[in-house]
Amino acid sequence: MVWGCISHDCKLDLVTIRGNLTGDQYMRHVLEPVVVTHFDNHPLATRPVYMDDNARPHRSRAVVDYLQNNAVTTLPWPAMSSDLNPLEHVWDILGRRIQALQPPVQTLRELEAALHREWLQVTREQIRRLTGGMRRRVDAVIRARGGFTLY
Repeated sequence: MVWGCISHDCKLDLVTIRGNLTGDQYMRHVLEPVVVTHFDNHPLATRPVYMDDNARPHRSRAVVDYLQNNAVTTLPWPAMSSDLNPLEHVWDILGRRIQALQPPVQTLRELEAALHREWLQVTREQIRRLTGGMRRRVDAVIRARGGFTLY
């Protein structure tokens, strides 16, 4: 499992977890060491709003309670809405880079290392282009009445 987080101004550390993600793992390996720590030290006057993709581990009662207890405001997010999530395009960038590696990765360990290397190479400018295009994405989804878009 690979987890990453972006905003218009930053990119948090990439987290990889072997096997299937559980709510407990999500709290121990992602929320506590990465998200809450970042939010607690964020330079904005107000805490950022957190968005996830509604995966089952993100919705466990323990995770919801943990986020509330740590003053993490979450953005309500519709299921099946990858058109709107700029992080999906970052995953596409990473996937293309990994596929282009020569020699190709051969093991899970090589894949994990390559993902971390390539994540570090995703630039602020690339992320800003993606997050800056949100208005166009939202407008396209509205025009499509929630259906397929080119994003």
